[in-house]
Amino acid sequence: MVQSAGGLRQPPLFLSVRPGLRMLFFERIINPTQAPAEKRRATRYVVGSAFPLKSVLNLVGRDDNGEVLKTGDGEGWDWNGRLVNFSASGVSIQLPPATAARRGDRCTLILSLVNYQLSIPCHVAHVRSLKDSIVFGLKFEFGAGTPPPDYQQLLELVAFGASLKPEKDGAKTADGSGYLVEHYRGDFGSHLTVWRAASGGQVQWFEFQLAEFFVRGGTATPKLEFAAGQKRNVKPVSPDQVEQIHQLFRWVVPNIARSVPEDVRHSLQHFAA
Repeated sequence: MVQSAGGLRQPPLFLSVRPGLRMLFFERIINPTQAPAEKRRATRYVVGSAFPLKSVLNLVGRDDNGEVLKTGDGEGWDWNGRLVNFSASGVSIQLPPATAARRGDRCTLILSLVNYQLSIPCHVAHVRSLKDSIVFGLKFEFGAGTPPPDYQQLLELVAFGASLKPEKDGAKTADGSGYLVEHYRGDFGSHLTVWRAASGGQVQWFEFQLAEFFVRGGTATPKLEFAAGQKRNVKPVSPDQVEQIHQLFRWVVPNIARSVPEDVRHSLQHFAA
């Protein structure tokens, strides 16, 4: 245990490790995890406006009379959109009000994150008009009927933060370190632990489990710590893995669910900056 300012001991490092997954974005350091079929169909994950995943919808479109608009190359037009939610079978995307399509129209969703890009064939499942925009529900057309690994990685990237919920209705429990402890669990091995000061309740430490990888930070030290492992058998990570896990952390933090208190989200955002 490491002694901290004020006489309190640093909380135990890297607890509650569970087997994880891999993300091909990170040179295969993690393995994609397939959820049960019923969960894949049912779960939709909110995509926050600050999440760095960009989306473009390519479709042919229609005129004011509903007739198909054809382009010279037959490829259609690209419309920049904002993802509303994400699931294994499709997404909802908010687009400019001029975007015109009908249920069943074929299209291509282009997702990009930094230097990575993924094009997914799909069709319009439903259309909802809003005051200043239009929302399309898109149904993916995966050949095998299940998400391919590259899309599964993006789904998990969104879900790590979006699915976090407090354990025991957010009740705080004391541990041997002298802090009050909160736990937030999500899908695909996502687990956030927060240690608060017993007096005042300020966030002192956090540990964010992303499948089999761990990111640890605290107000007493500005430097993040990284580890990997299963159960209590944790191990150090290589410099290359540190860089990849750090990038994963920076991508996940902007999409943490509102069920996690604002001060905790603010603390994580500080370390992800």
